[in-house]
Amino acid sequence: MTVSYQPVLVYLSIGVAILGSLTALALTAGSHDRQSDAWQSSFALANGGLIMGSTIWSMHFIAMMAVDFPILVNYNLIETIGSICIAIVATGIGLYLASTRRLGVMSIPVGGVLMGLGIAGMHYLGMSAIRGCGLAYDMRLVGASLAIAIGASMAALWFAFYKRGVLTTLAGGVVQGLAIASMHYTAMAATYFVPLGVEVELATPLFAQSLLAYMIACGIAVLAAGNLGILALLTAQQDRSA
Repeated sequence: MTVSYQPVLVYLSIGVAILGSLTALALTAGSHDRQSDAWQSSFALANGGLIMGSTIWSMHFIAMMAVDFPILVNYNLIETIGSICIAIVATGIGLYLASTRRLGVMSIPVGGVLMGLGIAGMHYLGMSAIRGCGLAYDMRLVGASLAIAIGASMAALWFAFYKRGVLTTLAGGVVQGLAIASMHYTAMAATYFVPLGVEVELATPLFAQSLLAYMIACGIAVLAAGNLGILALLTAQQDRSA
């Protein structure tokens, strides 16, 4: 079965991945430095993990909305919810380890592995939620997608947390966003969509694919803008009290 892509939504998915990643890393980059404000550090880490996990899922969702199938497909709700939970938990723990250095020199490598596995786990569980066609995989490209997710996640955390600064955090956000997108599209290249041998009755989606994609992108943009605004206010308040 041959599928095609809507280029605008492909680029939108990459932009969402970068914006969300930058927001999550910016929130958590200084969390361990504010030891006198433990509640702020805990909130930043929890919120950063939530945003990163949501970003991974949103990028995947928008990218799947960019796919034009020759048949009607929809997605199982339970597996879809499970995929976002995996992304939030795995990336949250990875950010926590990298930002607090709980494992010493191994904090960033272990955090990167967890984040990479979270990205991959979210993707492949999300793919298993597809109803209306079968899936087959090229295992070599599956392995490549895992390596991209883990390697680039390590690089992103190194940029963001090894030397904490505005430029390195920005670089980390871009690298992490590109890691999420690269993993997804490598995994898509590994995927073969197979017609089912029997006819399956599926409910028609309530909204057009492009509309759903833009709605999710707007949600991430609002979430990112709100959190970056709060971060800017907290930073300015700390500078005044210093």
